[in-house]
Amino acid sequence: MPGNDLVQSLARGLDLLRLLAESNGGLRIADLAAATGLKRPTLHNLLRTLCSRNFVTKDDTVYRIGPGVYMLVAADAASVFLGQAEEAVRLMAERLPWGIVSFAEPVGSEIVVRFRKFPEHLMLERNSGAILAPYQTASGLAFLAYADPETRHSIQLRYPFEVGGVARWGSEDKLEHYLAEVRRTHRVLPPFNTNSRYRVAGIPHLAPDGRLLGVLGVAWHVAPAATDDGTEAVMAALAEGEDRLASMIATNP
Repeated sequence: MPGNDLVQSLARGLDLLRLLAESNGGLRIADLAAATGLKRPTLHNLLRTLCSRNFVTKDDTVYRIGPGVYMLVAADAASVFLGQAEEAVRLMAERLPWGIVSFAEPVGSEIVVRFRKFPEHLMLERNSGAILAPYQTASGLAFLAYADPETRHSIQLRYPFEVGGVARWGSEDKLEHYLAEVRRTHRVLPPFNTNSRYRVAGIPHLAPDGRLLGVLGVAWHVAPAATDDGTEAVMAALAEGEDRLASMIATNP
């Protein structure tokens, strides 16, 4: 009979991914059991495996498509662009050997690190899958600034402002005012940097239609007795990295 040589567990896992992708906001175990006819222990095992590879995420009792799925799609569609982004990160690392430089990409309702270079590491880190917080990081703030309403709603569900944003921003009005400034200036240099020893900054990279394609970011420490906080050098390196990325894309569309 055709199909008898299929790997049953793989087929079931793919069916779960399809159901979650077609759902509106995710599904619970009971929903998946009703849709597939599978027993709960089997579903738990399949979902646990998918979660371990970031293909599925679990929020409380709700399962959703995870960043791993979007990363596969993005890797297939944007390999050239990512290669150019990697070159921009390498350039920034040369200019800022004391900073953590990165390129992060929007993946579903997350902003995911694609490339990152730490000062103490010789090699560039690729596709770590690290997810950046939306309210406290430069890349996360750029993501919020350019996210469409549906994505913003998903971010709010996953990262409630009351939990992760109040300590940094005080109110949602202050956050929204700053996000409007990001859209106006096309740079991220948050006010909570002031008088902080740990600073973050970023520059969003946009598609011609205004969609956020990614964020070049820098994080760095300022020594207590430093007379130069490094901000000028960081913003210059970010601008150079963005210019390099834009010029490479123009040359290799």
